[in-house]
Formats: sequence, C-alpha cells, structure tokens
Amino acid sequence: MDLGVLMTYLIFGFPLILVPIIIGVGYIKRNYSMYLGVIAVFLSFLSALYVFYNYTLKGIIIQNNFNWFQGSGIYIPLGVIADNLSIIMSLMVSFVGFLIILFSVGYMAEDPRRHIFFGEMVLFTASMLGLVLSSSILMLFIFWELVGLCSYLLIGFWYYKPNAAAAAKKAFIVTRVGDVFFIAGIGAAFYYSGGQLLISGLNAIPYAWERTIVSLLLFGGAIGKSAQFPLHVWIPDAMEGPTTVSALIHAATMVTAGVYLVARTYPIFTPESLSVVLFIGVFTVILSGLLGLVVNDIKRILAYSTISQIGYMVSALGLGLGSASIAFSIYQLESHAFFKALLFLSAGSILHALLNVRDVNKMGGLWKKMPITITSMFIGALALSGFPLTAGYFSKDSIITASYNVNLLAWIFLTIGALLTSLYTFRLFFKIALGKPKSYAAEHAHESGILMLIPIIILAIFSLIFGIFQGGFYSFLGYHPESFSVLDLAPVTMMLIGLGVAYWLYGRENDIPDKIAKGLGFLYKFVKNKFYLDVLYTNVIAERAVLGLSAVSDATERRVIDGFVNAWGDVVKNAGSSLRKLQTGVAKQYVVMIISGLILMLLLIRILMVMGVLH
Repeated sequence: MDLGVLMTYLIFGFPLILVPIIIGVGYIKRNYSMYLGVIAVFLSFLSALYVFYNYTLKGIIIQNNFNWFQGSGIYIPLGVIADNLSIIMSLMVSFVGFLIILFSVGYMAEDPRRHIFFGEMVLFTASMLGLVLSSSILMLFIFWELVGLCSYLLIGFWYYKPNAAAAAKKAFIVTRVGDVFFIAGIGAAFYYSGGQLLISGLNAIPYAWERTIVSLLLFGGAIGKSAQFPLHVWIPDAMEGPTTVSALIHAATMVTAGVYLVARTYPIFTPESLSVVLFIGVFTVILSGLLGLVVNDIKRILAYSTISQIGYMVSALGLGLGSASIAFSIYQLESHAFFKALLFLSAGSILHALLNVRDVNKMGGLWKKMPITITSMFIGALALSGFPLTAGYFSKDSIITASYNVNLLAWIFLTIGALLTSLYTFRLFFKIALGKPKSYAAEHAHESGILMLIPIIILAIFSLIFGIFQGGFYSFLGYHPESFSVLDLAPVTMMLIGLGVAYWLYGRENDIPDKIAKGLGFLYKFVKNKFYLDVLYTNVIAERAVLGLSAVSDATERRVIDGFVNAWGDVVKNAGSSLRKLQTGVAKQYVVMIISGLILMLLLIRILMVMGVLH
C-alpha cells in the first residue's frame, strides 16, 4: 500500500485502534487512559499534517477504494479520499479535538469513569475523521451513525442524572429522523445513478429533478445532524453532558457533519434544492438568535449560538455560488470551531470553579476572580460576534456580504442575525464578567489549573489570528476573494449596536431587561417557551399522534390480525375435539360407520347420476 494511502487511513485509524486499549488500560490505571486518549488524537493530527504537507499542498489527491461485498456483478465500495476539502477538515477536527481532550484531562480528573469517557471521546473524534475522509456515501453513512452513537453515549455519560439520560435519548431520536431522509437519499442516489455509491459517482445522476430529490433527501439528514430548523430541538438538552463533550459536539464533530455532507455532495444540488437550503439556514439564524436572548443557562446560550452560526454556514451553501459557497461555508466552519471550542472550554473552566452553577444570573464579577479564563472568553465573544479583525469577522461577515447580490431578503435577515449574535453574546459575557458576584460560588471562584488553561489560551490565539489565513484558505478551496466592499460595514455596524445595547442592558445594574420582558408580554413568553416547538413535538406529535398510531396499530394487530388467526385456530381445535369423540375403540361402531359411509357415498353417486352430472 502506498505510504500516502496508509497515512490517510491512519488519520482515523490511530484513534480507532487505540479506543479498546484506552478503555482496557483504564481498568488498571485510570490516569493512563487519559494520557493515551490525548496521544491518540495527537497522532491523528500528525498524520493529517503529514498528508497535507506531502501530498495535498502539492496538488496530489489521494483516493483508495475497495469492494466491500464480493459478489457477481455487485460493487459496494468503501474507501478514502484526501483532497483539499477533506484534509482541511481533518486538520481542524484532529487539532481542535486534541485541545478539547487535553482540557478534559483536568476537567474530568476526579470522575471515576474517566477511562470510559476518554475512550468514547477518542471514538467520537475518530468517527468524525472517518466521515470526512470517506470516498463512499455508504462509508460516510457508517461513520455518520457512529458519530450519532458517540453523541448518545457522551451526552448521557452521567446516566444517573435523569436529565442527562433524557437528553441523550432526545438527541438520538431527533437525529434519527434526519437519518431516515439520509438513508432514503442514499437509496435514491443508488437508483438514479445506476448503482453508484462513490460520492464522485453521484454526478452520474442524469436529470435535474432526480438531483433535486436526492440532494433534498441528503439535506434532510444534514438538518438533523447540524441542528437546523425544525430538528434543532435536541441541541439545548444535549448540554446535560460534560462541558468538554459539548465543546467537541459544537466545535469539531457532530453539528459540522451536516455542513460537510452538503459541501461534499454540492455538485448535485440544483437551484431548487439550494433555495430550500438558503431558506432553512436564514430562518435558523433568526430563530436561534432570538432564543439565545431569553435563556439564562450559560451552556444553552452557547448552544443556541452554535445553531445560529451553523445557520450561516448552511446559508452560505444555499447562495449557490459554487466554489465560493463551499469556501465561505467551510471557512466559517473552521473559524467557528476555534472560537466556539474556546467559549465552551471557558464555560467549562467557569463551571469547574463554580461547582457547576450554570445560571448566568448567579455569576458576576468573575473577571477579577478568573482573569485568564474570562479574558480568553472575551476574545471568543468578540470573534463570535464578528468584531473587526477577529476570526468571526472574516468568516461570518463574508457570508453576509456575499448574500447581498444573491438574495436581498436573505442579506437583510443575516444582517439582523449579526445584531442578535452580538446582543446575546455580550449579554452572556457581561452577566458573567462584570458587576459583583451574585452567589457564594461566584464569590469563591478561582482560576483553573494550567492543564485546562493551555488549550484555552491556544484557542484564544487562533480566534484572534485565523483571519490572517483567509486569502490562502479560500485559494486552497478554489475561490479567490474579492476586495473590501462598503457592504462589509453593515454587519460590523449591527455588531457594534448589539454590543452597545448589551452593555446598556446588562453591563450595569438596572431593571430595564425585566421591564422589557414584562412589556413584551405574550411575545416574550412565546420565545421563552422555545416557540412551543418542544410542546408540539412531545405533547402533540409524540404523545398524541405517534402513541395514538401505536395504539391503533396494537389494537389492529391484537384484535384483527391475531383475532382472525386465533379464530381459525379455535375452529380447528374444536373440530379436532369433536372428531376425537368418534375414536371409541369399539369395532362394532367402526363397522357401522364404514357401512353408513358407503351407503351415503352410493346415495350421493345416484343423486349426481339423476342430475346428469355423472353418467
């Protein structure tokens, strides 16, 4: 096997191989499992770096496929592809994953099941790496499901907490809804393309209407994994898992999988399907931005910000600008990975110091108590809101500007999204960092250990400087950016307005937010209750529609199908019981019965002859 091919397989092969060793060693020495977990993901990063420098930068695309199922005339390929798109994703997943797992060494140091935790975290990272490197849509789906399994295990890692167990089930079920569409999309693609399962083979789908069907079905899968409307409801509940799990899900793995799927299969998306993609992305940006303004759980605010930022990535793809759309979306994806991992790890550091107090209204004054963590979080907040020259400014604002010439309405809403992003981000930050401590835990907060601070500092640096690489990044993905436009000022202006309003409302002691909430009345309650989507899904769809259909199905099976079968069984059983009485063992009775039978048979024959049936 060629060295490049081998190294490509090892990008996800190293952590996959080490997962059972990490868990097994943990039963002997739990701390060793933590260090092995860090080493496993770091080896993935080094492998990706090797392929990047020795092949991808030189324009060499590595592709290797093999037939998984040996049979006459059957070709079911599995394999890998290391091109510009997949290798840049691999570098991000392995590097950010490495920093998150390194942070976990300090964060989970006292957990008695930490060896299981690190095994699952490494498997999670390996699954995402396998997903982005897959050349076959079937292999991509296998890793796609493995990503879903890992999210279920990690969200519910503290399974003894009812909320965590319920959140894990909710995430698993909701994303399975999207996966139904994905499976249908694979089937449709296989049928329309004449049996192709390689991603590159999807170009063989001949007609535009067939491509529209396939692309929309695949996008249905992406909606579930990337938590876009209407399947976004699992994300806030998923915050019940350890904070480092949240960081890995939001920054490097789960929610980015759907965006990557659309980018990977982008050539088969038609203008009709891209219109749907754009609508879903823009709508999700506004929906989640509003939700981020009314929740007080630090992790849930960050969760809604992720939904919104993924909405920008999806919107970029929906613009239909070819390689530019892919470049905009993936650059936002990678930029978001740095500052969202930074924000979640900073939140983890805060929760570690505050004994898991998650209500921002019970924090305050932490900038003095935890200067390194809160300063780093401030950098993450600036990047998330799109402050000039930070990573988010170069990634998110480029999408907003590009939308102006494609769809004016989309540009308006995405620009409003910039205002909402700045507002909920600095609402979070000011409540945490400024003012006086509002609880005993906040009063006695302290800075985290060095092992937790190193990843935070590295991510803060990347959140500041990643914009430097914008031009090279775009060129690497086949797009050459345009020069500065006056339209770039619109999202910056909105961001500054949001920052100012956030400081006016939350950066100082006042009761204005409470008055606004009361003044909005039902509208505030409507948003506070998450637009009643959870009520719709749980109380109406799940408990009434699904359980109602289940009850009808159960009654039909028991009373109609089983009743019919059981009735015939009773007929046979009763007939047997009746006929059994004829078996008396008395020879004279048998002779009488035989003679009676012969007489009846002769009478029947005579009747048939009279009727002319027999001659």
